[in-house]
Amino acid sequence: MRANKTVQWRAAALAATILGTLTAAPSAFAAGAPEGGEAGFVVHGIGNALARPGQIDAMCPEGRSLGYVQIFEQTDEGKQRAGESVAELQNRVNEGAFQLATRDGSNLCAHPEQGPPDPHYKTMTATGITSFGIDLDGQASSAATRPAPGTCAHNDFVGLDGRANIDNQMARVVGCDGAGEQYAAADETSALPSGESGISEMMLQGGWGILIALSGVDDYENDEHVEVGIYANADPIVLSATKEPIPFATYATDPDPRFRGETVGRIENGVLTTDPVDVRFHWLVAGLHLERPLAHARLQVSFNDEGGMEGYLAGYTPVEAMYDINYGFRNAKTDAGEAAPDNMKKMLSVLGNSVMGRTCHGAYAALHALADGDPDPETGRCASISTQYWIRATPAFVMRAQE
Repeated sequence: MRANKTVQWRAAALAATILGTLTAAPSAFAAGAPEGGEAGFVVHGIGNALARPGQIDAMCPEGRSLGYVQIFEQTDEGKQRAGESVAELQNRVNEGAFQLATRDGSNLCAHPEQGPPDPHYKTMTATGITSFGIDLDGQASSAATRPAPGTCAHNDFVGLDGRANIDNQMARVVGCDGAGEQYAAADETSALPSGESGISEMMLQGGWGILIALSGVDDYENDEHVEVGIYANADPIVLSATKEPIPFATYATDPDPRFRGETVGRIENGVLTTDPVDVRFHWLVAGLHLERPLAHARLQVSFNDEGGMEGYLAGYTPVEAMYDINYGFRNAKTDAGEAAPDNMKKMLSVLGNSVMGRTCHGAYAALHALADGDPDPETGRCASISTQYWIRATPAFVMRAQE
């Protein structure tokens, strides 16, 4: 029965898309509120909201992290030998990296808990750093203050545009590795990072996506109660010949209820802020399928003149899931839904993390050390880490899948 319904709503979505291209798309904010109080959006740009550019020296006074390849290259064995070709050296360095990523016969990327302390992994411990993002716990937090309910002690960041108390521990985890160098912004006054990011490239290629649906909207400027749905997108983004998302295309939400988050929010001075809700999205990297969960997620976005929205989607990512998404890929599956081959995951995790200048076991330890959400009632240790994404979305027709 579900398969038949899926066919039906996909056919309806296609028909609506065709109709939308033949008729004039509505102006989202022409009358101060959408027709029928409903509006939809497809996210076409997303990235990790990290620290403000130009702070490298202050962020990482102890230097940058190193990956398995870089660590091996610093040893005598990692130096090029007489008569050795560049290709031969690279093969030997890669083999040395795999050896460093092995402990007691186990791949440390698959079993990072077995790794020893990694002096080569550096985290951003400095305070007073300016970061993109929003306040998640509703207070000014520091290592010396009593943490908010449901959190662990941590140091907030300074926000932009008068924002304060930014909870963004994931920025501390990656701030001193290769990922931390990728938080480029258009200029020092930009409220959001500019351009695309690595994690949105696959979104534009149809590998995964996010839909946002609003209902009960009376006024885009101020509205005390708006119903908000945040969903995984079941369809690829419709792009123009110049690879730009086409406004008012039609998309269907993923029929799996695990990929559905529905909450309420309010609009104040053109900014929509939602109550927390657990959401989950798909994630595809190098042909491997994973899931990207975000607990206690909230939107804080503003509407723009083109009928779209931009701002932040932030919350707390379970540490084990964050490790899988970015570092170890332990639960990755193939296109056929089968467990990905161990050798494939090993190649991607060991060499891929080396490209980013980090080790798997170093990252795993940093995630647990800096986790600031969802404390265990018995141990008090937090199991999730504050995560900030910047997003940009264009208007769309969102069709909710029927179960």
